[in-house]
Amino acid sequence: MTETALLAVLLAVVAGVLVGRAWAAALRRGGLRDRPAFRTSPHYTEGLHSLAAGRLELAISELTKVSREDPNAVEVLLVLGNLLREAGRLERAIQVHQGLLERGDLTRAESAHAKACLGSDFRKAGLLDRATRTFQEVLEVDSGNIHALMGLQKLHEGQRQWRQAYEYQTQLSRLRKTDDSLVLGHLQAEIGHEAARGGQPEEAESAFRAALSLDNRVFPAHLGLADLCESREPRKAAAFLEEAIHIAPERAYLAFERLDRVYAACGEPSRFLELCEQIIARDPRDWRARFAIALRLRSQGKTDEALGLLLRAVDAAPQVLLAHLETWRTLRALGLPADAVDRYIATAEAAVFFAAPHICTTCRYRAEEMLWRCPHCHHWNTFVEERLGPPEAAR
Repeated sequence: MTETALLAVLLAVVAGVLVGRAWAAALRRGGLRDRPAFRTSPHYTEGLHSLAAGRLELAISELTKVSREDPNAVEVLLVLGNLLREAGRLERAIQVHQGLLERGDLTRAESAHAKACLGSDFRKAGLLDRATRTFQEVLEVDSGNIHALMGLQKLHEGQRQWRQAYEYQTQLSRLRKTDDSLVLGHLQAEIGHEAARGGQPEEAESAFRAALSLDNRVFPAHLGLADLCESREPRKAAAFLEEAIHIAPERAYLAFERLDRVYAACGEPSRFLELCEQIIARDPRDWRARFAIALRLRSQGKTDEALGLLLRAVDAAPQVLLAHLETWRTLRALGLPADAVDRYIATAEAAVFFAAPHICTTCRYRAEEMLWRCPHCHHWNTFVEERLGPPEAAR
C-alpha cells in the first residue's frame, strides 16, 4: 500500500513537470507570435547595436529599413524621427513625426509623445512659436507630459525668460522626483542679474538669496550679492566673495577682480595678495593666483619678481594665451627689443589659442570665459577651467 502511494506521488510529480514544460513551451511559442514583426528584423537589431555604439547615421539607415518593412512600427518611427533631429536632418524629422500624427491608430500616449517630439523638431529648427504651440497642445491633453515640459523649459531658457524657465523646471522636478536644486539655483541667479540690470536691487537680492538657499554652490549668486553692496558696504561684499571662494575654491579666480577692488576700498589692499598666496599654498598648480600677483608686482615696478611668477604660471598652464602674453610684456619691460616683442604679441593674439580656456565636462564644448549654462548641451554648472599641465606631467 505504501509502495503504491509512493508510486502515485512520483507519477504525479513527473506529470506536473511535463505539464509545466509544455505550458512554458506554449507560452514561448505564443510570445513569439505576439511579438511585433519589426522586432524580428535583423535591421532592427543592427539599428540598436549601431545606436548603442554611437554610429548615428548607420542607426538611422537600419531603422529606416525597418520602418519600410513594417509601416506600423510606431515606436521605431518615433525613435527614427528623434535620431534624424539629432543628426540635423530637421525637415525629415518633422515629416516623420507629422506623418505619425496623421495616423488614426495611435494611442493617446503615443499621440502625445509624437507631438512632443514634433515640438522638439520645431525648437531645434528655430521655429519657436510653432514649438511653443505644439508643446502647449500636448499639455492640454496630458498636463504631466515630461517631454513637453522639458521642451518649454528649454525654449524659455533659450529666450532668457528665466522666470518661466524656473516655473517649468520646478514642475519637472516634482514630476521626476529629482533633485534639481543646482539648476533651479542658477535660474534664480539669472533672475537676480536681470533684476539688477533693471535697477531693482531689492528684487535682485531676494533672487540671489533664494538661489543660495537652493544650493550654495551657485557661484554667480555670490558674485551678484557682492556687486549689490560693493559701493556701499565693501566689507560686506568682501565677505560674500570670501564665502564663495570657501565653498568653490576652484572658481576663486572669478572673484579676483572684485576682491582686489573691495580690499582696496576697505583700505587693506595687501589682503588680496595674502588671499592669492593662500590659494597657491593650497594648490601649487593654480596659475591664476600667480598671474594676479605678478600683474600687481609689475605695476609696482617689481618686474623681476613678476617674471618669475609668470614663468611658473606658463609652466602650470602652457595652453593659456594670457600667461604667454603677459610674460612677453614683462620681458619687454625688462629691456628686450620692443619691435620683436610687439610682433610676437600680435602674432600670438591672432593665433588659435584660448585666452583662458574653459571646457564643458558634459559635452567638451570649449569657451574663453566661464559660462554657467553650456550653449551646446544646455546643462548648467558644467564648465571648468581646462588644465593641461606641462609636457612632463602629461607623461
